[in-house]
Amino acid sequence: MRRLFRPRTHSALWLGILVAVVGVVLVIAAPPSSSGWFVTAPESDFSYVAGVHPWQLVVGPALVLVGAVVAAFAAGRLSAQRGR
Repeated sequence: MRRLFRPRTHSALWLGILVAVVGVVLVIAAPPSSSGWFVTAPESDFSYVAGVHPWQLVVGPALVLVGAVVAAFAAGRLSAQRGR
C-alpha cells in the first residue's frame, strides 16, 4: 500500500498546494475596498484611507505565489524521478 506523504517531495507538493489555497481564501475573504467621493457614510463602520490595504490583500497574493512556486518545483521534481 502506497502512503500519500511518503517522500519529502510529495509532502512539499501538498504543502505548496495547501498554502496556495489558503492564499486564495484570504484574497476572497478580504473586506471590500470602497472608492469614490462618498467613502464614509454615517451609518457604516468602514472608512476608506488612501494607500492602506487590508492585510488579506497583502498576505494572500504572497501566499499564493509561494505556494505555487513550491508546488511547481515539487511537481517538476516528481515528474523527473524514475519510477521504482
